Amino acid sequence: MNARDQLVAGSRSLSSGEWVAARDAFQVAWAEEESADALDGLARALWWLNDPAGALELRARAFARLRHEGRDAEAAAVAIWLAREYRNLYRRREMADGWRSRARSLLSSLEDAGSLHGWLHLAESEADSLHPRAADQADRAVTIAREHGDIDLEIVALMRRGACMVGGGAVADGVADLHEAMAAATSGEGDDVQYVGEALCTLLEVAGLLGDPSMVEPWAAFLVGYHASYAFGPLLPFETSSATELISAFCTGCCGGVYLVTGRLDAAEEQLSHAVTQLITTGLRPRCLHPVADLVELRVLQGRLQDAEAVLTGFEDDPECAASAAALDLATGHPQRAVARLTRAIESLTGVPLLALPLHAALVDAALASGNVALAETSGQFVAEVAGTTATVLHRAQRDHAAGKLALAAGDAAATALLRSATLAFAEAGAALPACRARLALARSLAPHDRGLAVTEARSVLLALDRMGATAEADQAAAFLRELGVRGRTGPRHVGLLSNREREVLALVADGLSNAEIGQRLFISTKTAGHHVSSILAKLGVRSRTEAVAFAMLNPPTAVNEGTR
Repeated sequence: MNARDQLVAGSRSLSSGEWVAARDAFQVAWAEEESADALDGLARALWWLNDPAGALELRARAFARLRHEGRDAEAAAVAIWLAREYRNLYRRREMADGWRSRARSLLSSLEDAGSLHGWLHLAESEADSLHPRAADQADRAVTIAREHGDIDLEIVALMRRGACMVGGGAVADGVADLHEAMAAATSGEGDDVQYVGEALCTLLEVAGLLGDPSMVEPWAAFLVGYHASYAFGPLLPFETSSATELISAFCTGCCGGVYLVTGRLDAAEEQLSHAVTQLITTGLRPRCLHPVADLVELRVLQGRLQDAEAVLTGFEDDPECAASAAALDLATGHPQRAVARLTRAIESLTGVPLLALPLHAALVDAALASGNVALAETSGQFVAEVAGTTATVLHRAQRDHAAGKLALAAGDAAATALLRSATLAFAEAGAALPACRARLALARSLAPHDRGLAVTEARSVLLALDRMGATAEADQAAAFLRELGVRGRTGPRHVGLLSNREREVLALVADGLSNAEIGQRLFISTKTAGHHVSSILAKLGVRSRTEAVAFAMLNPPTAVNEGTR
């Protein structure tokens, strides 16, 4: 085939999701005739093959060739694509701003720009946070998309408008936009599967913000089936083929955060360590959850505070890491620093209540720890107002948790009812770890007038936290039990507390394997193997690998413990 035939073959392969075939066809076309079309097609194939850096470099070169050939409309489209990718995948604001400006200049000289002005409005909306003003730009993009029949633009612009409306508090209208866009995406109206992938990412992001998995459920079968047909390239830089749950089948960055909230800390360890490694080595990051923030929170839960500080290095001023960094501040005895950190992050989110809600929830704890009751009350009221707007179970739980902690600090008898309500709502939302925190606060509220029930609640929390591997918080529960005059842990820690993966690692430790050898045997990194070993030592309450092996030999898991895993 000649160069033209190869271009046709490459385009056909892109349309059918055959990324390797597309790459090969465009490479042959380029070798036979160096053209903008071959270069741009090769760039798009590399993007799908999870080489976004190579794709951006080649598309920039294609842009220059298109300009030299006088194909300014196509060049403008490439410039907008580059602006969006630099912003959404890499958070490189200067690069994104430069390419948007270049596209804007080109569009000003075109007599017929088609729907390109709409794509530019979309890119300008994405340069902002999920703010109502960003919804205005997305709304213009929707209007232009419909005027020109550009379904791909309509899908992503509707998703963006909906997400911004939800972020600003207009939940019902925003969710309606999201579901309309998903209907268009799943029906196959659009032409480019990239924008289907972007729609899925946005839906998962907003569902996570609202704590409302029911938003995703109507589309769940499609999500899994579509992901099985297409690998979504750098939209999902941390994707894995081994996870079986919906979110983990889509993105391990999201998956790690979900595992963290649901109390599956052993699974979160593996997912988040991988996600952070990818972030550091490639510069890519998930479009929604920040893996560094989640890994810092995990390390604090495990009581590995020095490791948490190391992970946070370089991200201390990132607003998305503020809540986790504040948790580290509290764990290391710096409540004032936590308050200052959270306050700065909240100020950057003015007008975006949904994004500010978790920071205000964290500020309740930080303010109480620093003795600033008035500030804690203000943040508690903010959480209550947002919860009243969204009406989701998770936000109701956060509202009652904040109010319960304030009441507990004030010695108000209403604390018990509020904390019990928070515990039940967190459990209903599937948020096991926050449920344990609320339940421990509930136990504290019960202690003055019903010591027996307080002991029962605290022991249940201790058992759950030990099973999760939340060492630091389990120790807090044990300390509270000792305050009540009872033993924190009523017996030795048990091998049954270990996850299946940790038992595999312990067996290899018993065989005398090093962390590097364990990593090779289990197809995980040496660092991850080391994390598993550290978790094993913490859960078993031993000081060395030798003690862990000896403990396991003397205390094999019982059938009861096996059955509860």
